[in-house]
Amino acid sequence: MSLRDAVKEKHDRAEKHPFVVRLHSGSISQQAYGAYLKNQAACYAALENVAAPLLIDFPELNRAPLIQQDAEELADEDAPIFGSTTAYVQYVSVLPDNLLWAHIYVRHFADMYGGQIIKKVAPGACRMYEFSDRAGLIAKVRERLSDDLGDEANKVFDFALALFDEVADAYDIRDT
Repeated sequence: MSLRDAVKEKHDRAEKHPFVVRLHSGSISQQAYGAYLKNQAACYAALENVAAPLLIDFPELNRAPLIQQDAEELADEDAPIFGSTTAYVQYVSVLPDNLLWAHIYVRHFADMYGGQIIKKVAPGACRMYEFSDRAGLIAKVRERLSDDLGDEANKVFDFALALFDEVADAYDIRDT
């Protein structure tokens, strides 16, 4: 089974999550999006720190500083770090290199694909979704991916869905 097919069910669940639907509609509040970004900044910093040796040839994948800038622009000072973020940071810190590609696939490809829609409708500068050679970067990363990453990629989606749930609960985002 291809990697894309292996994650299709969870990818579809993520796209239909009330938080994501609200985000894509352009009606997300600055507070909710800022809190999301604050948590994403922590997740990406942890991932990119442990994956640093893998990212030497991919400097443009280093999104954490850009996400941090976006979060600082939008997040309230008291925006929470959610439990799913803390769990993810702990989880990713001990992963072997081969499994880190699944995390890069789910997180960074989301920025390179769905992020292109989000940057048009989300509050703030959306620096995290800007890539100088998006198509080239996608092609280079695809060379590092393998179909056996499906189980790990689904775990990344589980963490993402948990964060969506926590943001939705904290900022009263429901199905519309």
